[in-house]
Amino acid sequence: MEADYIIVGAGSAGCTVACRLIEGGARVALLEAGPKDSDIRIHVPAALRPLLHHPILNWNYSAEPVEGSAGRRIYLPRGKVLGGSSSINGMLYVRGNPADYDGWAQMGCRGWSYDDILPYFKKSETYKHGGDPEFRGGDGPLKVEDYRTILPMTHRFVRAAQEAGFPLTPDYNGGQQEGVGYSQMTRRGRFRGSTAQTYLRAVKNNPNLEVITGAMAGRLLFEGKKCVGVTYRQDGQEKEIRAAKEVILSGGTYNSPHLLQISGVGPAARLKKIGVEVRHDLSGVGSNLADHFGAKVKHQVRDEITLNQLSRFPRFIPEVFKYALFGNGALTFGVTSAMVFCRSREGLSSPDLQLSFTPATPKDEGQGALEKEPGVTITALPVRAESRGEVMAGSADPYEAPIIRPSYLSDENDVTVLCEGVKIVRRIFEAPSLKEVSLGEFAPGAALQSREEIQQFTRENGGTIHHPVGTCKMGEDSAAVVDSRLRVHGMQGLRVIDASIMPTLTTGNTNAPAIMIGEKGAAMILEDNQNA
Repeated sequence: MEADYIIVGAGSAGCTVACRLIEGGARVALLEAGPKDSDIRIHVPAALRPLLHHPILNWNYSAEPVEGSAGRRIYLPRGKVLGGSSSINGMLYVRGNPADYDGWAQMGCRGWSYDDILPYFKKSETYKHGGDPEFRGGDGPLKVEDYRTILPMTHRFVRAAQEAGFPLTPDYNGGQQEGVGYSQMTRRGRFRGSTAQTYLRAVKNNPNLEVITGAMAGRLLFEGKKCVGVTYRQDGQEKEIRAAKEVILSGGTYNSPHLLQISGVGPAARLKKIGVEVRHDLSGVGSNLADHFGAKVKHQVRDEITLNQLSRFPRFIPEVFKYALFGNGALTFGVTSAMVFCRSREGLSSPDLQLSFTPATPKDEGQGALEKEPGVTITALPVRAESRGEVMAGSADPYEAPIIRPSYLSDENDVTVLCEGVKIVRRIFEAPSLKEVSLGEFAPGAALQSREEIQQFTRENGGTIHHPVGTCKMGEDSAAVVDSRLRVHGMQGLRVIDASIMPTLTTGNTNAPAIMIGEKGAAMILEDNQNA
């Protein structure tokens, strides 16, 4: 098949773009470095942990040691499978705050204000609990729903947050984000609702779609300044595929800038240094890396059930039967069951903190094995983090992993907001509904109170929340990589459509915004080519 469009990366945005272009009558070739999503653990929500270090279904990246992580190599899992990271994530559906997108528009991203992007959020989803039709969608591919089973400890957290002064928000994706609310998830019945099982599934039998798995992108092909195709490696063979109209990069915040760089599009001096022939000097490619980095406050509890117990024999056995017979129970859980969006200080126009509640206590900063004794965690994270890192190719070899150098907590305001977040978390734990079952804080520990102590604890024990964005940022300034139509500056026939185009982080998890970007990006492609 001769493709009109080649999409590199079948993740949250890539599957979305493919579906909408196919519906628009285009011929699409979708390249995915990983395999099909046939592993059953992908589809069972609570089977997340083994996927986070899977040797085949995960890129298994690691960050360079930096001061912000006390010299630790922070592990950076990303999905390498149909559905991308939507096939291995915590399934949380969080759109962000209207102020996020209005801020993008004020930066010069024309057509990206909240009023501009809201129709694409609505188009993408079917919210199974109704909601306000002004904000929520009713016939989109993504099935969004509330938790099917909620543990009493989660109800305690929601009550405690209200006791601490935060109002109940019935729908944080509706007209009011601020406050405390129960988590919403992307699901397909009892199964995970990845973009592969929603968007791609809807067009999988269309003859205009060719899905090529196991296809590791090599370099982009150019004729002058026009991108005309992609080379890739499959089953040990080098191949190439050409596009009649455009090539779309949807590899994500780490892979999209890396593919541009090893193809000669990026900061010229640095590309020459690693032996890459420069095709177009674009200094911003790979810079502006932003991520959410949080501190976990953990308490042991008594007289309540948490996932620490439910994940072990014999309590695990009834949960298997609940899932198999009724599609509910602990195996339907994601990562966070409730959350608070709040402000670290007076005078802010919108929340700058997300406090995420999990009825469990992982032993490390990731989502690994759980503690044996019952416990709960509230993670405090500055959602509008200003710390910026970079992603850069380490050599001219396209199959060598990029060098990822985050800059966690390098911005003093991020540290200030984080420390205020920990104080607020402790205030919630002191509220009656949680205090009456708490056996006390064991991390970071009540003895750690000062800014310096909390900062150092987070450097040594904190972790990424897996929301990298920004390395192909949208805008018109000298550091921007794509324009407001997501076209790579100075190039033809080449766009980036994924979370890497976000100029700043959104207030919350980034999967829903990445899907919205896919929706809007596809609509712009169809519109631009119709008018061409």
